[in-house]
Amino acid sequence: MQRTSTRRVLGIGATLLAAGLMLSACSSSPSNTTSTGSQITLTIGTFNNFGYDKSSPTMQGADLYTKYMNEHPNIKINATVAATSDDARAAFNTAIGTGTGAYDIQAVDVDWMPSIMAQPDKFVDLKSALAANDYQPWKTGMATTPDGKVLGGGTDIGPEGICYRADLLQAANIPSDRASVAAWLGGANATWDSFFAAGKEYVAKSGGKAFFDSSAAVYQGMVNQVQYSYIDKDNNIIDPATNTQIRALYDQVTTAAITDKESAGLQQWTDSWNAAFKATDNTSFAVSLCPAWIINNIKNNAGADFKGWDIADVFPGIKAGQGGNWGGSYLVVPTQGKNIEAAKALVAWLTAPAQQAAVFAAASNYPSSPTAAKDPAVAGKTDPFLNNAPVGTIFANRAAAVSVVPYKGSKYFDIQSKMADALNRVDVDKSMSPADSWTQWTSDVKALS
Repeated sequence: MQRTSTRRVLGIGATLLAAGLMLSACSSSPSNTTSTGSQITLTIGTFNNFGYDKSSPTMQGADLYTKYMNEHPNIKINATVAATSDDARAAFNTAIGTGTGAYDIQAVDVDWMPSIMAQPDKFVDLKSALAANDYQPWKTGMATTPDGKVLGGGTDIGPEGICYRADLLQAANIPSDRASVAAWLGGANATWDSFFAAGKEYVAKSGGKAFFDSSAAVYQGMVNQVQYSYIDKDNNIIDPATNTQIRALYDQVTTAAITDKESAGLQQWTDSWNAAFKATDNTSFAVSLCPAWIINNIKNNAGADFKGWDIADVFPGIKAGQGGNWGGSYLVVPTQGKNIEAAKALVAWLTAPAQQAAVFAAASNYPSSPTAAKDPAVAGKTDPFLNNAPVGTIFANRAAAVSVVPYKGSKYFDIQSKMADALNRVDVDKSMSPADSWTQWTSDVKALS
């Protein structure tokens, strides 16, 4: 995905202090979990907005930590939120590698979950603790070892629609209601060809304004539709020289971005990208790939009172009508923790259907639990910021359209990070041609081998 986060970043920085919570900074040896008599202190590390508390206007959440502590007076939760997924991953890898300093519970992005699966002896089997919960089978499958251990409790998933600026489409004389936008982008048979064709039309009619934010952002949606993108089924890195499908996607998105001038050239999660969500000049862009969790990013960047953003129930595919999933996370319990049973119980509670439904209602993170997805708080949710769009219905439809579960081996995160670098060299820095940047990427991948 992007350099500063493999999943999502709030952009407000480091840690949060929830009402009634004690904060544990990343530098303060979070594994020093304390237990005095019957009192237990659990540390949990997340990133961005998992929807577990509502300590500030930008950290929209369901106040679950406080609720759990009220129901379990012997438990105190120390919660730390890293500014980015990459920050969380770096600190976590150090803790796991050294055998000390890990949180009792760690949130893990789907793109770096494979690295967890590669070292199962360092994480607790959660199978029995999670037995009463339900998750999408593929979600649990990605956290299950060959011998049946379940190393992560599923939090959210990232089914994708297309968020768009109705005000910018209207200014370009393009119909902006949800049904018209969905049809314009290809409808039930939407493909990346139809998506980029719509982009060319928008650029022409808008007087040269950008259609999407960056090629790296759009490519993320494309590569998530490939079952074996960089790693084959035997966990071998696919030789870039023979990886024709990835080269075709790279060429398609860079052509749209550079030749057809559809990209704003804004690297995700930067200040200029943040500002563009409410811009009306040539720094703006008209559409954004829209996994459920990104809605809060858009809202925070544009301002909750901003009028113009909406969402269409459509997503382009490599194959016609193929849906896409971007993101989603797990909660894992490192074996180095001092209160493992209490940590397992908290993971089970946080990822149970009732809590997943509360998180979507408060923070838009779409549940991995089918039971939660049917909850009226999820299925019936509308979003005033998105012109009262029926987001519960839209994301249910988008989740049902997902037909490919990408295989992500232990090197996937690093290879995808190098691909984001390659696309940013072409589209953001404009320091390399597409051909030269591809050559650099192939060298980078071979070095990872």
